[in-house]
Amino acid sequence: MQNATRQRIMQRSGYVAIVDDDASMREALGRLLRVQGINSRKYPSARAFLEALHSHTPDCLIVDVKMPDMTGTELQCELLNYGVRIPTIVITASDDKSIPASAASLGAVAFFLKPVPRDALMTAINSAKKRHYMHTRNDLDRSGVVVDWLDACRSGQLNALLNLYEERATLICDCDGISLADRNSIAAYWKSKLESKAVSAFTLGGMILTGDEIQVNCQGCKGKPVRVRFRFSSLGKILHTKFAPLPL
Repeated sequence: MQNATRQRIMQRSGYVAIVDDDASMREALGRLLRVQGINSRKYPSARAFLEALHSHTPDCLIVDVKMPDMTGTELQCELLNYGVRIPTIVITASDDKSIPASAASLGAVAFFLKPVPRDALMTAINSAKKRHYMHTRNDLDRSGVVVDWLDACRSGQLNALLNLYEERATLICDCDGISLADRNSIAAYWKSKLESKAVSAFTLGGMILTGDEIQVNCQGCKGKPVRVRFRFSSLGKILHTKFAPLPL
């Protein structure tokens, strides 16, 4: 995806996308959002949603898992491949225990079994909309560096990740007691993380801009909460990365 196209897609849209092959569920969710003063657009399939994703992304995506042609999980993967990040709420009628973990590993911000609890869903949507605004602002401020880092980690693209680092960057992981200061060592560190899928399980908990740093709270390091601090150069390259455990 070209940078100009990607930047257009990252513009705020002011609507919630609903993707579900069940027409009655689409209509019910649409009515609920309308009552709450939230605009929505409804799509009967993941393909239909992707075809419409050409000028703006929704502030939030609600997607069913079990759909013909392309599942909700496959849609999450497709969006990551496009480099497009949308706060996603996954819903399903299936009691398959592997679905929540799979959805979370791909960045879902919430997961609900049908019938979806209304109050909890609205809380998740409002939180997702705020998160989308914060991420979009930060992405544009930092030329998409943080988004690229997360996408590279989740998709296991080691070279794409390393290309975001300055040649003399440092990486410190207080969780593992590791301090690295050259590209080869950083490459070896990330290679083991990506191969073990530890990093691909990260889900954003919050993003904070502080001068030339961005702090990201997420789940990592064997499922424990961590804070990752990125310090950037004036050109947007990563100079310093530090992982530190957060109190439980």
